[in-house]
Amino acid sequence: MYGPAVYGVSAAAVALPDAAEHLDVRGSGLAWLLSAYAAGVGVGAVTAGRLVDLRGSRPVLLTGAASLTVGALVCAVASTLPAVVIGRVLLAVGSGALMVTALAGVAQLAARRQKALAAFGACLAGFSATAPLAGAVAAYGSWRAAIVLPVLSLAAVPLCWSLTAGSRRIDRVDWLAAGLLAAVAAGLLLTVQTAAQQAAWEGTVIAAVATAAAAASLAVRHRSRPFGIPPRGILSAAWFWRAAITGAGVYAGLFAVLYAAPHLLSRQGHSTMSIGALLLPGAVIGAVLARLAARVARRPPAGRLLAGVNVLVAAALCYAAVDPRTLPVAAACTAAFTASAVAQILLTARTTDNAAVHARGGAIGLLTLATFLGGGCGAALCASLWQAWGPTVSLAAVAVLPAAWRRRSPADGTTCA
Repeated sequence: MYGPAVYGVSAAAVALPDAAEHLDVRGSGLAWLLSAYAAGVGVGAVTAGRLVDLRGSRPVLLTGAASLTVGALVCAVASTLPAVVIGRVLLAVGSGALMVTALAGVAQLAARRQKALAAFGACLAGFSATAPLAGAVAAYGSWRAAIVLPVLSLAAVPLCWSLTAGSRRIDRVDWLAAGLLAAVAAGLLLTVQTAAQQAAWEGTVIAAVATAAAAASLAVRHRSRPFGIPPRGILSAAWFWRAAITGAGVYAGLFAVLYAAPHLLSRQGHSTMSIGALLLPGAVIGAVLARLAARVARRPPAGRLLAGVNVLVAAALCYAAVDPRTLPVAAACTAAFTASAVAQILLTARTTDNAAVHARGGAIGLLTLATFLGGGCGAALCASLWQAWGPTVSLAAVAVLPAAWRRRSPADGTTCA
């Protein structure tokens, strides 16, 4: 149920050149197909995660499946970029809900959690390995098919039904807080994109002020509602911010290279199908390493490994920026696939271990929001700078985001970004 969500990024990125031609869109506007999905997954995940805590996983599963279905239908018939973006957001909200339902199920396995994470990594590995080629195969029929591949998660819903249940207690859900959180996520992406485009400064200021106002309102509401969205205690925890910053940096590099690779490779004469084939080996390597990472999720070297994958993504982006030919671009994709897969497993394990049981779903949702929001900002920044300065400057600028250094935390002895 979790795996097809990966297709919303890797598979859709392969179809970007075809989507640009049919929608008659050029430049940074096309990045919204990735960044809108990133924001939608994050908001859907954090809201669904809290709903799992308060209402149980079964209603979340049904709501997520409905949103996923509606989003896919909108994408299938939309003829303009704004309409497709709306469909992608609905699709992403549903994907985020199903992702968190799956992760929350793993978190409840207690003593078997370590083995479950290893199996979870193997599943994530399979979908990561096939995502680029799956996107290419789907785009061979239609680019629309490539951008709605996350709908495949619906096939697993009946199989997971018996593993879900409604909660015995019905708590009120703070929907206003969920709306404010969505406004903060969308505003942050809009601010980054308008600032990087060097558009009229008034638009950037308005977006920044509106985002800050939404964030301040959310903070005030959060203090008076300890069981709201997000759950109290998570945002004030140092371990969460370390995990969020690490995940956001890695996913920023991943989304940026997934935006850049199809454009760079198509310029060198590669077809959509050959682009998918070129990215496949790197995805397989990342999949295998993700499976191995689950085995060290509870060991001290895990913190060093997280810092290492940040450095790996930054170095790969710089390599592709200096030499944007086929081999360096493919290598950058390999590094990004590897880092994101490893980070996903290790950060999920850290969040599960540190969050209280009654707030675990919300914590996992917040982590998903942070990582995918970082990814959306990376794609938006890369696309915007691309128009003004070209691929070299844009990739080098995004490389700063996952660049990490290490310091020892006296609270828990872990390594942080």
